[in-house]
Amino acid sequence: MNLPDQASIKKYTEVSVRLADPSLLLELKKSFERTYDLAELLVWLHGRMAWSDGDMVRHNDPLEIIAYGKGRCGEFSILFTALCLAHGYRARLILDMSDHVWTEVWDMKRNRWMHIDPSEKMIDDPLMYERDWKKSLKEIYAFENGLIENVTERYKIARPCVSQKG
Repeated sequence: MNLPDQASIKKYTEVSVRLADPSLLLELKKSFERTYDLAELLVWLHGRMAWSDGDMVRHNDPLEIIAYGKGRCGEFSILFTALCLAHGYRARLILDMSDHVWTEVWDMKRNRWMHIDPSEKMIDDPLMYERDWKKSLKEIYAFENGLIENVTERYKIARPCVSQKG
């Protein structure tokens, strides 16, 4: 098994600690007159950020991301995760070591983590990457306030075992 990219692990571990900062969350919450649900947060996010494929400055701080107004999956997910935390949701960043970032939010009713891809505006479709994007997923990690968890299996399509006889 390949060792994960330690620089990315370190970066997202540090970002996840920053996202739990109460002063940051209070500052973000000031932009809202009430608590938004997850779909409303996605609409809010896409109303303030544009996707960028071109050259751009990359940001890891939610306030800088809002000020810059554009980003890729990393910026969308960092900001969305922070917005969820500011609204009282339990949320964490998810890093696919091959090239993508999204968010998970704890669903108290179902007692499980719910997949949300903020850059795609997709809620609760964890198999989309293998099914629709045809990705071959290797290692996927969740980051929550400095803690890391391997969540790869949640995003892989279960394939039937093939037995060989003879």
